[in-house]
Amino acid sequence: MRFTGSPEHLDTHILRSYSVLRWCMSVFGFILPLLLVIGGLRSWWWLAAPLPVQNSLSAYYHAGSSCTALEGVYRDLFVGILAAIAACCVIYSGFGKLENWLLNIAGICLAGVAFFPTDWPEPQVLASCKDTPGFVDYVPSELLGLPMSIHFIAAIAFFIAIMVVNIYTAMDTVKIIEDEKKRAFWKAIFSVARFLMPISIGLVLLLRLATGTSIIGDRLVLWIEWAGIWAFSLYWLLKSIEILGSKVDVDMVNGRVEWDTLSNGDQASRQLQRCKVSHDGP
Repeated sequence: MRFTGSPEHLDTHILRSYSVLRWCMSVFGFILPLLLVIGGLRSWWWLAAPLPVQNSLSAYYHAGSSCTALEGVYRDLFVGILAAIAACCVIYSGFGKLENWLLNIAGICLAGVAFFPTDWPEPQVLASCKDTPGFVDYVPSELLGLPMSIHFIAAIAFFIAIMVVNIYTAMDTVKIIEDEKKRAFWKAIFSVARFLMPISIGLVLLLRLATGTSIIGDRLVLWIEWAGIWAFSLYWLLKSIEILGSKVDVDMVNGRVEWDTLSNGDQASRQLQRCKVSHDGP
């Protein structure tokens, strides 16, 4: 087999592929809680009866089978979407080494969230399930001798990695936009957007402290996860629009943007220190 396309044609396909990955991370993150929560309440697809709102998104792995673990009606949907987002994070190549490594870590951790289920049943229904014949609770952390589940550890690590990506790398593509008005606009946007995840999670916690259970109820974890995943989704939506408009990725492929990586003192790691824009190209 012989490839007959031009290098420019191949570059276009590569750029389009990375653009699709960014959009997929945004769309999948947005629809996940909607499909689980609203889909459960509305009995979408194969549900015979409405599914009560769970105390966390992770609980939908088991939900629908109150005292039997690993048999949730939305299990495949939960795992499938998380696995898709995880794959996008790993496949996507960031604009700097820090972003690239953090996204790889986030993707691996999110795969852990998907493939290592949360404990079941939840503490509030554990007592009633103990009277069910043949009942065996699913608490993998106890089997492994861990203070907390792999699922919980992976979820926390994912959110931390994404927060660091947002806070420390959001400006990497903004600062090399040539148009001053566009650069100023996106700098203002990401001055706020890169803190969306900690802000949104913090607002949920403040709302709970201020109103108790009157608004959020007993589903604090659900709302924190929902806020976090939508902040993730909105960040990648904005980043996709920014790169699409500024065409920074196209400039990099055409050699108009060059990353300078300099050694940081005596440290072995090399970090992105600055970028320079070449105006010699077309």
